[in-house]
Amino acid sequence: MAYSNVMSEQDRNLVNSLGKQVTLWCFDCDAEAIDDAEKLCGEMIAYIEKTQLTVRDTCITKYEPQGVTIALILAESHLMVNTWPESGVLQIELFACTEIDGEMLEDIARQVFGAQRVYPFRYE
Repeated sequence: MAYSNVMSEQDRNLVNSLGKQVTLWCFDCDAEAIDDAEKLCGEMIAYIEKTQLTVRDTCITKYEPQGVTIALILAESHLMVNTWPESGVLQIELFACTEIDGEMLEDIARQVFGAQRVYPFRYE
């Protein structure tokens, strides 16, 4: 996915210099796993620590009857997680002013949350 064609090349270059962004759309996930707010948050914080980013604040919302939204405010920007367990869908979005290890996030989605299909979108 790319920025809109209406954005000038100069503006695209500026945006690209400000940071890196990746969004993962993950399908056919384990419904119980992606409805477990503690597990989701723990895995995302472990990812942040492994990639030497820094969590400044955490906000977790657990919806009824299902679903989770997690916002991790980072020193380097943010990581967001949204889930729709009833549809087996997990969405992870990370923006940081440093390099991003999107492959590690994809591995977490597949190995920990059972995602059968993962579609990464990089905004570059």
